[in-house]
Amino acid sequence: MQYDITHSLRTYFERKTGLPTIWIFDGVKLPETKPFITVEQMQNSISNVSKGRELFREVYRFQVGLNTNSVAERAQLQDAIRRWLKQDKIELLSATKPGEKLGYFYANITAEVPMTADDITDKTSYHRLYFDIEVDGTI
Repeated sequence: MQYDITHSLRTYFERKTGLPTIWIFDGVKLPETKPFITVEQMQNSISNVSKGRELFREVYRFQVGLNTNSVAERAQLQDAIRRWLKQDKIELLSATKPGEKLGYFYANITAEVPMTADDITDKTSYHRLYFDIEVDGTI
């Protein structure tokens, strides 16, 4: 499920924004040309919600990075992405079977975190913002 949700988020952001959306994993290289979006898995949580252990709640967490050319561009894209995530039902796509649709889910924003560049010579780090989002699933 984690793999499918990550793939679905990447596809969703590319379709909505038209921007390259990079799946963050060990060794990935970020583009030098901005704007672009990143999708990275964060810590998940699993909890038992029934006495007989037949129902579990899983919360999948992601950090979605927005990397832009200016503070104005960041603010405009931030507002658009926030609005879309609050309203849109996101199509759950199979990451292993191209074109297969598995259903839908909602992504809930838990935080929006603007980041300053740690190193002023690293221009790729300018005008960044991260959305912390959760996808709630009960199995």
